[in-house]
Amino acid sequence: MTLTTCIRHATLGIFLLCAMPGQAETVLRLGETATVMVTPDELATTMRVEASSASAADAQNRVNTVMRDALALARQNPAITVSTGGYNVWRSGPTPQDRTERWQATQSLTLTSLDGPLLLTLVGELQKKGMVTSGLGWRLSRQTHRTAYKEATKQALSALRGRAEEAAALLELRFASFKEISIDNTAPTPTARMMPAPMAASAMEAGPPPSVAADDVPVSATAQADAILMPR
Repeated sequence: MTLTTCIRHATLGIFLLCAMPGQAETVLRLGETATVMVTPDELATTMRVEASSASAADAQNRVNTVMRDALALARQNPAITVSTGGYNVWRSGPTPQDRTERWQATQSLTLTSLDGPLLLTLVGELQKKGMVTSGLGWRLSRQTHRTAYKEATKQALSALRGRAEEAAALLELRFASFKEISIDNTAPTPTARMMPAPMAASAMEAGPPPSVAADDVPVSATAQADAILMPR
C-alpha cells in the first residue's frame, strides 16, 4: 500500500498507519461506542428533619426524636437500605420581624430499595411524622448497571470487528486480527435521577404517598483497537 492510497481512504473516518516497503501488514486504528437503554430498578430518596427553637439543646432533641422514630420505622423493612447524613446545628440571629434568638438543627436520611411501592409507602409515613422529602428518583442498581455495561461492551466489540472487516474490504485487504484492544476500564457509577417530591411541613399537611415514574437511562461502553490488515 502506498502513502497515496492511505490519504485517499482517510475519508472513511479511520486513521491508518500505512505499510512501508517490505512490510506485509497495515495497522488500522479505530474506536466504537455502544449504548444500551435500561429501565431503572432501584428507588432512592433523601429526606430530612428540621427543628427550630430558642435553645440549641431543644432543637437537637426534637431532631433526634424524629430521626430515632424514622430509623426504627425504616429498619422494620429489610428490603430498604437506610443511612443517615450530615447533622447540622446553627444559630439564626434576630430579625426585624422576630427579635428572639433562634437555633436551627437538621439531619438527613437516605433510603433506597428495589421495591418501589414499599419505599413510597414509607416516604408517606415519614412525611406524616414531619420529615421533608428533598428528592426522589429511580436509578440503576449496581447489579443491573453491571449487566448493562457488559452488554454495551459486547456490542462495542462486535461493532469494532464489523468496522475493521468493512474497511479491509474497501481497501482490498483482509482483516487478520486485533493487535491491541482497550476498553474503558471504569464503568460510570449509576446515579439517581432525583426530582422534587411532595413535601410535608407537618403531619396535618401531609398528603398521600408520592409517586414517580421511571424512564430508561443509557449505559455506554467504548472500545478502541489496532486492527491488522493483510494482503489478500
